[in-house]
Amino acid sequence: MKNWLALEADIDLIMNTHYTPGRNGRRIDKVIIHHNAGNLTIRGCYDVWQTRPASAHYQVQTDGTIGQLVWDRDTAWHAGNFAANTTSIGIEHADVSSSPWAVSEACLDNGAHLVAAICKFYGLGRPQWGKNVFGHKNFSATACPASLAGSQHAAYMSRAQSWYDQMSGSAPAPAPAAPNIDALADAVIRGEYGNGEERKLRLGANYAAVQARVNEKLSGNAPAAKPAGPNIDALADAVIRGDYGNGEERKRRLGNLYAAVQARVNAKLGY
Repeated sequence: MKNWLALEADIDLIMNTHYTPGRNGRRIDKVIIHHNAGNLTIRGCYDVWQTRPASAHYQVQTDGTIGQLVWDRDTAWHAGNFAANTTSIGIEHADVSSSPWAVSEACLDNGAHLVAAICKFYGLGRPQWGKNVFGHKNFSATACPASLAGSQHAAYMSRAQSWYDQMSGSAPAPAPAAPNIDALADAVIRGEYGNGEERKLRLGANYAAVQARVNEKLSGNAPAAKPAGPNIDALADAVIRGDYGNGEERKRRLGNLYAAVQARVNAKLGY
């Protein structure tokens, strides 16, 4: 974003069809998040929505770039429910992988930051799932937003809340998310980032690292990927939601991670 506090996107590419001017006199009271079911760019979304009766206010690319396609003051066609459309901001997120669906770290972090910025700008309060932040599936028969309501949900909402706290002056900013170079390299090999200058443009500052990883993979000299460490913060959020029970059940289910996760839970709850 050019300006998080003023909601000025990196790119404005405003639709000329498939949205409704104004909001029927209603106010914005929520954010609805979506996934692309593909790895679309801002231009890619624009082109699809020119021929398909759908739209959203923002698109977050895999590299974290944010584009605005419908002005906030207008009603985008994104929830499959017109009443919800008139009272919400719709955010689309590009998928970096499809089996399973997942968004990149840069997309997750900037998408969550955008949720926080919208909540602050419109006075919606701290981001909270089911209160001022929802998934597309809460309004239509769909699995959207896929991982953002599943495997990446806890991380996404924790990041949104951290960004909101920082923007409100009550907490330090969360550390920027590191790009998943391995996942980006796989996407390049699948052809999702094009070639030559297009690939350089879309990968931005990550281009050299990703291209080096692509070359390693294609030459057969790629080092084995390091196993991902446990996400203590996400596990702590799951514990707070009640997903891991209490007492001995929690200890059993968390195993050797129990002490670290419980310490993080206590820190989050202010104990």
